[in-house]
Amino acid sequence: MAVAASEEIAFGSILPWARRVEQLGIAGFGWGVAWLAGDGVHRYRSAASLAVDAEGARSAAAVRSSRFLVHLRRPNRLSTVQLSDSQPFLDAPGEDAVGTIAFCHNGFLERHEELRPRYQSRLRGRADSEVGFEFFKERVDAGTDPAAALAEVHERLGGTANLGSLGADGELLVYGGYPANAPWAFGWRGLSVVATALHSDDQSVFDLLFTDATDRRRIGREVVPVEPPAAATRRAG
Repeated sequence: MAVAASEEIAFGSILPWARRVEQLGIAGFGWGVAWLAGDGVHRYRSAASLAVDAEGARSAAAVRSSRFLVHLRRPNRLSTVQLSDSQPFLDAPGEDAVGTIAFCHNGFLERHEELRPRYQSRLRGRADSEVGFEFFKERVDAGTDPAAALAEVHERLGGTANLGSLGADGELLVYGGYPANAPWAFGWRGLSVVATALHSDDQSVFDLLFTDATDRRRIGREVVPVEPPAAATRRAG
């Protein structure tokens, strides 16, 4: 899930919906959230499910921000269920670090082994997604616009790739590259939201969860900025 608000809101206000996304999307193998703060991008992650990680959820619920990037994990390989493979990834070491950009991935990057040796000294886990993050960070550090860098991750590593990033400048981006679990962008209770299709090739994400969502749009192979409703309206106008 990616959420943008016109003013700061408590993460606790969207936490019940994140729990339902985890349940309906048959996730539960780790979760995390990145958020925008005055000093950069903060991150919390856990190798436990959101449903089980009560203490972490309580702590995160008090966080207030205008941008949230939430990851609910359903790995392709159960051998990667550990904290170092949990997401979002952050371009700063340590669980309490403050970074400049966060990244998350849903799907499978089929050519990750080709690039793994290139980043081996920086990798902390075993998942394909971390290789994708290191490639993304390398491109951004080289001056590539984050939106273009997200698209390049899928182009270079192949496979399936729903991707999200959150920068310290407040830019929240989603790339849709996983047709069987396509992201949907929509308005919801005064927020701009992107959520995946719960691995259901229909509109169950709205029928079962975000029933009052407006302006629903399925995201194809493209990068979409997730902006507060007022900013999105000004851009459209």
